[in-house]
Amino acid sequence: MSNKLNDKKNIFSIFFNEFLRIRNVLAWTLVSFVGFIFGISSLDLGSYIIPFFVFFVSFFFIVSVTFSLNNYFDVDSDRVNPRRKNINAVEFRKISKQTVFFLNIIFIFISLIVTFLYKFEIFLFSIFLLFLGLAYSIPPFRIKGRPVLDVIWHFLGFFSFIIYGSFIAGSIELISWLMAISLGVWSSIGQVGNHIEDYSSDKSSGTKTFAVWAGLDKAKITINFLTLFHLIVLIPLIIFYTIDYYASFLFFIVIALLGLIILKPRRGAFPTKNCWIFYFSIVIGGAVYVSILIYHIYTLLNIHPFDILKI
Repeated sequence: MSNKLNDKKNIFSIFFNEFLRIRNVLAWTLVSFVGFIFGISSLDLGSYIIPFFVFFVSFFFIVSVTFSLNNYFDVDSDRVNPRRKNINAVEFRKISKQTVFFLNIIFIFISLIVTFLYKFEIFLFSIFLLFLGLAYSIPPFRIKGRPVLDVIWHFLGFFSFIIYGSFIAGSIELISWLMAISLGVWSSIGQVGNHIEDYSSDKSSGTKTFAVWAGLDKAKITINFLTLFHLIVLIPLIIFYTIDYYASFLFFIVIALLGLIILKPRRGAFPTKNCWIFYFSIVIGGAVYVSILIYHIYTLLNIHPFDILKI
């Protein structure tokens, strides 16, 4: 009896952790949910139950397809990458390729049928997101293997995730567009960072990533440039939203200061010899994102803002 229970637990673990990569799926879903929150224009939360259901089900399965197919087509490079040891069930044949194909057909069907029954515009948007997910890993597109385009894909992907969430919620305001741009740049930073960390295994397996194509030095210069650009695109969010309310402004200041004190980078750590700028971008970005969430809640509560620039 215990052996059967252990077998079921192993199957459960393999399916969610090494096939779906559930942590990544939920993390990306959370990013899109941020867009959904900013698309909410009233506190009548009952009216958002169905839109949220459509959003969560469709996006969850779209991202699940993206990650499972990424594992499917990355078997060769993951086999020599120690960081991928426990997140690719296809590599160690724990799940057959036929099963992967069958499950992805089901995932695609679920996401499309849910959006089709809801709104045709959302259905078309979900097709676009599915195409992005498929094109990233599947030949002949295989954007993942096309230097520069793979980084652009991450910007476009995260940009679209935010807009998708806001679109289903029913409202795409300036705050959603600015958040989409900012998180798109942030995602590009993360992608180049992954390329740098996986440089050796990708190069030995013949995987042509941006870092392999451009070289480590240029990849590190690129990530520093993207980090600086990320800080620049945060400025409109700070000016237009963060400083409108005492609560959001004070939160931004306190979290930014605490973050810079707590998140002390180790000298010689990734991505540069002295990566204060990289950590600074993460801390400031996090502080800004949460502070404008506070701003949005205040606007939903119809609390009158103040103009700190006039004080």
